[in-house]
Amino acid sequence: MGHKKKFGASKIECLQFEDRMMFEEELEILRTVIEDQKTHIEALEEDKQEVTALRIEIYEKEEKFKALQLNTDENKFKFDEDLKAMKTITYNLNKEIEAFKSKAGDDHTKHEISVQNMEKVIEKERQKVANLESKIEEEKKKFTKKDGDLKALIIVSDLQTKRIRTLESEAGKDLKKHEASVQNLRKVIENDKKEAKHWESKIKEEKMRVKESRDKHKHLVDQLRDKIECPVCLEVPRFGPVPVCPNGHLVCQKCKSELCPTCRVRMGPGKSLLAGTVIENIDHRCMFNDCEEYFPLDKIDAHAKVCDHRTVKCPHCSCAEKVALSKLLDHLKLGCTYDEAPIKIARSSQLQSDGYTIRGNKETEKKNLYWKLLRTYVFDDVIFSIFPLKQNGHFYFPFVMFSSGAECSKYEIEVTIEDNHLASRNSGVRFKYAGVPSSIDEDKETRKHLGLTVDSSGMDQIFKKSGMNGFSLSFSIKKR
Repeated sequence: MGHKKKFGASKIECLQFEDRMMFEEELEILRTVIEDQKTHIEALEEDKQEVTALRIEIYEKEEKFKALQLNTDENKFKFDEDLKAMKTITYNLNKEIEAFKSKAGDDHTKHEISVQNMEKVIEKERQKVANLESKIEEEKKKFTKKDGDLKALIIVSDLQTKRIRTLESEAGKDLKKHEASVQNLRKVIENDKKEAKHWESKIKEEKMRVKESRDKHKHLVDQLRDKIECPVCLEVPRFGPVPVCPNGHLVCQKCKSELCPTCRVRMGPGKSLLAGTVIENIDHRCMFNDCEEYFPLDKIDAHAKVCDHRTVKCPHCSCAEKVALSKLLDHLKLGCTYDEAPIKIARSSQLQSDGYTIRGNKETEKKNLYWKLLRTYVFDDVIFSIFPLKQNGHFYFPFVMFSSGAECSKYEIEVTIEDNHLASRNSGVRFKYAGVPSSIDEDKETRKHLGLTVDSSGMDQIFKKSGMNGFSLSFSIKKR
């Protein structure tokens, strides 16, 4: 019995040793599998079933150990300890497996993110490559076109080179011809210069002759003028016949008397035909003192009508002075006007206005009234003014321009008479005249009828409206 017990105990130990060996081998296998799982992270999911199978085997081994534990009481405690150790090992293995799985998942996620990033980068690079390929194609097309253009340019260049050579050849021939022509022209120019110098000297000689002739003619004319000058008025007669005494002395018709003013003999009926011929063929000085111009006999009268120094009468009705037109303004300043200088009118149709007053009712009843000239004006370089007066119960407002009649006809004027009271400007009592200015050359009596004329009854209406025996005179002027 004791031997059987020993044999049975040794048999159990043997079985336990074999199971332990088998378990250790299985543990080695598991460790190997775990190592493989570490190296093959991507394959862990596929090995999940194997791990589950291993767990089932471990569970079966546990059951087997439990059975063995029931069969032997002696090794129960040891077997429990081994089982606990195996559970601990299994637990640790499971933790390691879960850790490996977690790490594998993280690595797999990182790998996927890296793969996605790499795919994006690869896509961008592919896009760049596609763009580069497109640009290369475009450059190829451009190069092909440029190559064609270059070939065309080379052909054109060759043609132009041939053309240039032809032109150079022709230019060389033309240059030789031109040089020959230049030489001929130089010879012609030299000859022309010599001829020009010859003619210049002739022209100088001719000018000298002409000058001498003019001087002689002027001297002769001066002598003739002196001979036919009247010894009384010292003026050259402008028309014939010219009276002459028996001794040949001349005198003008207006200065002729019974006796010759030079030799005191009787004048007689003699006339100088030579003096008449001289008068018709010499230039005569303008008759006005301040003018020093000379004109032929057929033009002297036309000049006298427009001469700036012609004698005119002062346009003021109360002044009978005669002055040169060029000095008329200076004369007016001495007492016929209040102005020192004419007022310049800047633009056409610019309205100008002056106010006039009659002192007292007795003044209005007078037949004749004269106002001192208030102002003179200048427009377009011509001077003019208005000279109001009352004569024989009528009021006259002549607009006088200090120019000729021909110059006056180039302008249009409008003169208005109305009351000068500001409150009654819209009363409608006014008189107007539109026409051309009167010339300073016109006679005063004629001139006063060529402008605005208002009778006494019309002016009385204006005086009543103004309330102070006054009236307002306004005008405008423009060139036709």
